[in-house]
Amino acid sequence: MGLCIGIDVGGTFTDCVLSDGATSWRAKSPTTPADLGDGVRAAATLAARRRGADLAPTLAEVERFGLGTTAVTNVLASGTGRRVGLLTTAGFEQMLDFARGARVPDADGWLVRPGQVVDPAAVVGVEERIDRTGTVLRPLDPAAVAAAVHHLVDGQQVEALAVSFLWSFLEPSHERAATEIAAREYPDLPVFAGAALHPAAREYERTTHAVLNAYVSGAITGITDLEARLRALGLRVPLLLVHSSGGSITPAEAARAPLGLAVSGPAAGVAAAVRVAAAAGTDAVVTCDMGGTSFDVSVVTGGEPARRTRGEVMGVWTALSHVDVESIGAGGGSLGWIDARGMLRVGPRSAGSEPGPACYGRGGTGATVTDALVVLGYLAPDRFLGGDHVLDAAAAHAACAALGAPIGLDATETAWGIREIAMAGMVKATRARIAALGLDPRAQALCSFGGSGALFTPDIAVAVGAPRVLVPELASVLSAFGAAATDIRRERIRSVPLRLPGDPAVLERAAVELGTAMRDELTRDGVAADAAAVTFEADLRFLRQSFELRIPYAPGVTGPDALVAAFHDEYARRYGRGAITLDVPVEVVAVRAVGTGRTVQAPLPERVPGPGGAAPVVGTRTVRTGRAVHEHHDVPVHDGGALAAGHRIAGPALVDGADTTVWVPAGAAAHVDAHGGLVVDLTPEEAP
Repeated sequence: MGLCIGIDVGGTFTDCVLSDGATSWRAKSPTTPADLGDGVRAAATLAARRRGADLAPTLAEVERFGLGTTAVTNVLASGTGRRVGLLTTAGFEQMLDFARGARVPDADGWLVRPGQVVDPAAVVGVEERIDRTGTVLRPLDPAAVAAAVHHLVDGQQVEALAVSFLWSFLEPSHERAATEIAAREYPDLPVFAGAALHPAAREYERTTHAVLNAYVSGAITGITDLEARLRALGLRVPLLLVHSSGGSITPAEAARAPLGLAVSGPAAGVAAAVRVAAAAGTDAVVTCDMGGTSFDVSVVTGGEPARRTRGEVMGVWTALSHVDVESIGAGGGSLGWIDARGMLRVGPRSAGSEPGPACYGRGGTGATVTDALVVLGYLAPDRFLGGDHVLDAAAAHAACAALGAPIGLDATETAWGIREIAMAGMVKATRARIAALGLDPRAQALCSFGGSGALFTPDIAVAVGAPRVLVPELASVLSAFGAAATDIRRERIRSVPLRLPGDPAVLERAAVELGTAMRDELTRDGVAADAAAVTFEADLRFLRQSFELRIPYAPGVTGPDALVAAFHDEYARRYGRGAITLDVPVEVVAVRAVGTGRTVQAPLPERVPGPGGAAPVVGTRTVRTGRAVHEHHDVPVHDGGALAAGHRIAGPALVDGADTTVWVPAGAAAHVDAHGGLVVDLTPEEAP
């Protein structure tokens, strides 16, 4: 195979993995918020040099270039999206004011609605009406639409337009006509129609989906510019962008629906964790990704990540198929602070990459989780990033001392408090994800990745009752590896209101039509027919419930009784048999086609088997394992680069890798697997 490159643009670092199928090279470079392309090229250049070549000749050999990007997330988080106008059905101009979803605290602690993406003055009602059967009751007036568009563009200076009418998922002709009129009047105006993006029931989610896509549409420009610069350097293949559902899409598909890149990086990490779990012989893991700004938790069951079809995107409730990830502000760059009660807190504000933690020596003065880990001895200042970046231990001590002084804590006590508070938040988030899906933590392994993740996940596993932790050899850059190792994945949905048993032909016809359209789309993506596959899911619920469950469906094979039985089983697994009310009808809400296209992918690296036995010790480090003064211990330190498959490590111990450090607690045992990863058994006496 040729070369594969995967890039993950995080809040603090931009990670790169370069693979030729036998060897993997990795690199980290500070993320450049002003121009993400600068950080991408810097990381790729460093990885190419570690391979022994310059970037340009390396790009000429690349057969797969995958990118997980925060471009869309940054626009949402910073509130710097385009000014959006909305055309909706007359009489429903206040729809967005309902603001479904969670309220958020303001500066004074009051719960308020999340900020509005669309200025109320930029919402125009259009005289048209379609009823719930798809019958046109009031035809669309083209002149009125043209006047409304002119008012929004010329009068309200909108930069993108969303169109969402009532019942358009059943009869989209009015939305199509309005979109065509807007394109005719203003050819350069980005226009997003609700029914074209998400042709399913629930007008609020469909409308916010169109609005958010319009809002973030400008973020794609940076990706387009990056691809052009890489092509100028010699790249011959198109970029593949990691989608929120855990697969890859082309830039053309991203331009059609840019909101799908909102959780690109975390989705890439979960997709890679599926590969790691499969190599370890399990299909049930809880993924724990600790980066510079956040700690992200997701669940994999049956070899597939848990997904959602609706949820909040930066506080706005919308329709978006995405990997179900719980995120909290507890990353390596999360800042400690003292609240009004005199209590130590951690996050969600982060030091980011500029200036970064105090120990980075770039001007940061706030105490972060990374600074705390230096003070406590978990991180060796002279071995950070393989020695490429020497940390300033004195600055870390000074930052922690300054933070703790007002509440009577010294530097070490403050550092321990930062670690414990961050740990408590991670444990809570992990328990919540496991409980939400009705899983037994004793049957789950934790898959740990991210630069600082393996310093926390073994203790998290002990707290939640998980028996082991998988730490991949590429743990610190696993999301970047996922960007280089995911298939193309597309989803299309169609509303099919059907009370079961009903007429199964209705569901089958919709699935067949979706499947045909999906194969055509995969062909346009350049996927060969023998590399394409289409599977189906049906969204089922008890009659008139608000939420659905995704149930696998095979047209012509899965009959109504089998669908109902599968729904009951999944419902019972999540909520218990006692939650099922007998004799309540089950209804289909929608059918979904999932198209996948096999692509060139980077394989997991393999480690040469060694003689086994105890891993060599290269030194010791004094580590604080508790708040009390006497809880300092000199623990053995192992060189991750010198480990071979079969080596064993007894806790307590630290393993210093090239770009991450792994903590093996007292009473635990670890061994190196065939792919160079560490498997940490928290109950070694019970391990097979």
